[in-house]
Amino acid sequence: MSVYPQVPDWWYGIIFLAMFAFGIISIEVWPTEFPVWAFILALVIAFVYVIPIGMIQAITNLQIGLNVITELIIGYALPGRPVAMMMFKTWGYITMAQALTFASDFKLGHYMKIPPKPMFWGQVIATAVAGTVQLGVQAWMFTNIEDICDPRQKDGFICPSTEVFGTASIIWGAIGPALQFSKGQLYYGTKKRVSSFQFLLNYF
Repeated sequence: MSVYPQVPDWWYGIIFLAMFAFGIISIEVWPTEFPVWAFILALVIAFVYVIPIGMIQAITNLQIGLNVITELIIGYALPGRPVAMMMFKTWGYITMAQALTFASDFKLGHYMKIPPKPMFWGQVIATAVAGTVQLGVQAWMFTNIEDICDPRQKDGFICPSTEVFGTASIIWGAIGPALQFSKGQLYYGTKKRVSSFQFLLNYF
């Protein structure tokens, strides 16, 4: 594989800058209630965690999700904004997950002796095509499938993953962790502090 030229760093840089610009445009043009600083923070979280979580995944074949961490952070930072919470979660968690998938695909290509540059363009083109097609199909489905995402939808289009994502936006975004886990709230902790040993004795 050493005979093949590597992908230049500036290729990654151009894609990052282009997607960063599209991200800012999307949160500023549409009523997302999502500030630019939160967008940058989400990307920083993804960048910070991609290496340690990638190492854990390489050793254990298990990927630790950042979904709850990102939900907790944005829930405290921007309470009462469910759409902003979903966007922060997506850019903070999914960016890291996609980066690891990208690296995993490159690793597979390395084992198959596929040159890095064709692998890179294969990934980029496939991402553009898949994202565009998925968005188009989703728009068509919401327009043409009757009662989509309703639990009683006759053909089974009940959207379970979307329901989970939407529920998380209510719990962590609209309600927010401050009303659940902060001091004086229901899940803050027990009023009477006990040791772990005492807890086990009481349990058994």
